Amino acid sequence: MATVYCFTSTGNSLYTANTIADKIGGKVLPMRGGPAVCNDDIIGFVFPCYFWGLPRMVGRFISKLQITNKDAYVFAVVTCGGPVPGVLGPPKKILKRKGVRLRYGERVLSVTNYLPEYTAKDSQALRQDIKAQIDRIAEAVSRREENRIKALPALNSLISRACPGENSDQYFSVAPQCTHCATCQKVCPAGNIIIEGGKPDFQHTCEHCLACLHNCPVQAIDWKGKTQGKARYRNVHISLDNLITFNRGAE
Repeated sequence: MATVYCFTSTGNSLYTANTIADKIGGKVLPMRGGPAVCNDDIIGFVFPCYFWGLPRMVGRFISKLQITNKDAYVFAVVTCGGPVPGVLGPPKKILKRKGVRLRYGERVLSVTNYLPEYTAKDSQALRQDIKAQIDRIAEAVSRREENRIKALPALNSLISRACPGENSDQYFSVAPQCTHCATCQKVCPAGNIIIEGGKPDFQHTCEHCLACLHNCPVQAIDWKGKTQGKARYRNVHISLDNLITFNRGAE
């Protein structure tokens, strides 16, 4: 049996997790909810890189996950817009404290989509390269390959601490073109949004994943005035319905 746990906001990590799970005959589950228990032979974690580090929800989930099969083949894959050294060091450390070895880790260089600082640049050539990267990783996992997981450098650790926190949602603004469709509420992996008076109300448990911003059908959500006029992004292989079902559909 194999389970791949995934955290996703724009679909890059979900596409990666789905591809790997298809190769190894496993299932993909979201990193949310209460403490989970897993006794599978293959256990994977797929997630994006935030500020050169680990998303908070991912760290919490791995810490709470009860892995009862200590001989399991455990792997982790991070999707990121650039080559970030040591980003798999933190999950390795968390797992080690639980008596579990992270046997294989790799990164997928994907579309950069942190809109407050960058413009998302997607292309057919990049999509083909991403698919080739994921296929190689899926093949390595299917063969249960192992590699060396480097620690997160001290500088990177400092940078990751600068990732906007749970109250960063106070800097979201909602434009008048909001259609009250509640897509932002449905797609938020943290359950941080409720609809009050027809508009999103942020509850200060934000993961700063920007799923609400990227997936708003009318681009009504902005952060600090830094994302206005920038094209939103979602992985072409993952539909909005796919993302909603995965992130919040079970509730």
